[in-house]
Amino acid sequence: MNSAASGEVPRLFGRQVGRSLILGWLVLLCSALAACGPTPAPQIEITGPTMGTYYAVKVVQPAAGLDTAALRAGVEQVLAAVIAEISTYEPESELSRLNRNPSTDWVPVSANLYRVIAAGQRISALSGGAFDVTVGPLVNLWGFGPEERLDAVPAPEQVRAALERVGYGKLELRADPPALRKQRGDIYIDLSALGEGYGADRLAAYLDGLGATNYMAAVAGTMRVRGTNAKRQPWGIAVEQPTPGQQAVQRILPVTDQAVSTSGDYRNFFEADGRRFSHHIDPKTGAPVAQRLASTTVIRPAGADSAMMADGFATALLVLGEQRGPALAESEILAAYFIIRDDAGFREQTSTAFERLHAP
Repeated sequence: MNSAASGEVPRLFGRQVGRSLILGWLVLLCSALAACGPTPAPQIEITGPTMGTYYAVKVVQPAAGLDTAALRAGVEQVLAAVIAEISTYEPESELSRLNRNPSTDWVPVSANLYRVIAAGQRISALSGGAFDVTVGPLVNLWGFGPEERLDAVPAPEQVRAALERVGYGKLELRADPPALRKQRGDIYIDLSALGEGYGADRLAAYLDGLGATNYMAAVAGTMRVRGTNAKRQPWGIAVEQPTPGQQAVQRILPVTDQAVSTSGDYRNFFEADGRRFSHHIDPKTGAPVAQRLASTTVIRPAGADSAMMADGFATALLVLGEQRGPALAESEILAAYFIIRDDAGFREQTSTAFERLHAP
């Protein structure tokens, strides 16, 4: 059944509790910062459900004629278009139809869907396959996809069978005209690790089109900011402490004209046989990552696909772990902030590019 028709929140992906909480901290923090200092500039603020999680948009000094109702209608129209393109939870989205198509010939795709898949393929190549848009069969097998979660560890033979369908090299892309070819008809593409960022980028483009010069647009843990907040200061973005069952701020990052994305393993998971299994799946092993790296945050200069790339890289760094993740951040000059578990609690690690942005 189509989730919109059933009265549920339309989804791009599911069970995004962790990033919803991060978004809650973001909204609370921005409100708290606006309550201090000089008299704030006028602004419109809206929040609402989308993609199985939540969005938040703030526009400072909105243009004449832009009110809360008009902003909400425009934002939700943009997000509905994103869902119609890349959601695996909507049976009639373009991506769902592509996943059901068994053809191994070239299949035409929209420019937008091509754009998102191409971004994923680029991150896959740079990360050595730690990020992989074809990981969908494993995501579904472990219970983190559209089907009902069983909270059970799949059998080894099930994992091996799913791995046969995984590998970013099994996809070919053609830019002009946009098309995709699968090496196997049963390849299943999952774009949830890019979806929040893609949604934030689309919202930013919409706000730019309205003439907004100071705004924050967030879909859960990924956001785009432009200019300054209502106090004419950089936007303060809260990075959540990666502790299951709790909500606390680990660090506040001042940002402007940038995209920010945080990915963590501490909310969306299940437990079985005394172990915790997170929704971040290693495409090489076919199993959820098990490591001390708990959270990664990536910051990129604002641009056409900056939030989407930050979103994807945040996931790639988390899957790579506490050693290979920072190495990739250095080689790609990513502004990255890592939270790592140790015996004393948590310790932070930052990339050189991050240190340049946030030097004391």
